[in-house]
Amino acid sequence: MVLASTIPNAARAVDTIPFTDVKGGLIEVQGSVDGAPAVPMLVDLGAGVDVLSAPVGRRYVLVNGKYVTLRLSGERVDLPIGKVLTLTVGSVRLDAPHVGIWNGLSGMGVDGLISATAFRNITTTFDFRNHAIVIEDAQTFPERIRTAVRVPLILQDDLGIALGLFARFDFGDGKTGLCEIDTGSQGITIDKTFGASIGLNPSAAGKAAIASIALVGAPQTRIEQPSATFADLIYDCNVGNSFWAGRSFTLDLPNRYIYVTTSV
Repeated sequence: MVLASTIPNAARAVDTIPFTDVKGGLIEVQGSVDGAPAVPMLVDLGAGVDVLSAPVGRRYVLVNGKYVTLRLSGERVDLPIGKVLTLTVGSVRLDAPHVGIWNGLSGMGVDGLISATAFRNITTTFDFRNHAIVIEDAQTFPERIRTAVRVPLILQDDLGIALGLFARFDFGDGKTGLCEIDTGSQGITIDKTFGASIGLNPSAAGKAAIASIALVGAPQTRIEQPSATFADLIYDCNVGNSFWAGRSFTLDLPNRYIYVTTSV
């Protein structure tokens, strides 16, 4: 079947993972490491690599190296990384070849971040209207995207360890930026230098007055006058979950596309 060949390792049947909105719109699920009782984790597509809290990570991660990365603000993070036997959410066993241990989760009320690497080889829908993550198969995928708009993704793949998802966003008047798609952020953040280059001026409170934002090539996704903030970022911009409120998007990472519903 031709379609099946476009979806590597397609799920045999659809699995649905319910999620809860926490901390102003972040995605919380129940995840299990090596079959242990489930603990709260965030699905954070901007995390780069899967990480566990220090208490959980020290128990289950067989450390075999170190990974150095930068947070969105440019802060350096050194992560011990290694392997776990299994990482599952609900009934779905996720691809987790590299798992880090991060002290930064201390006090956050969660014990893990599930990154884009977990969805590298499966086609996955994030349904913000119904608060669910759906693992698609060769039968459900065509129907899911039938009324969606297809937008190219740019993947930042670092040595097969970390994965970042980017797309071009339109800020009006022909001004575009390469933004990270980050479900670990609630809102929209604009880099100060990039903002100045497209004529935006931050307020004293760091708020950004933006006329509109949409995915390039998908004017149907436009949001007028969204709430946004300025910060010193390592990318042009960071698009969090406020952009997806009431929508759904489907990640087809093997083919480097994101499919987005065209109505809110």
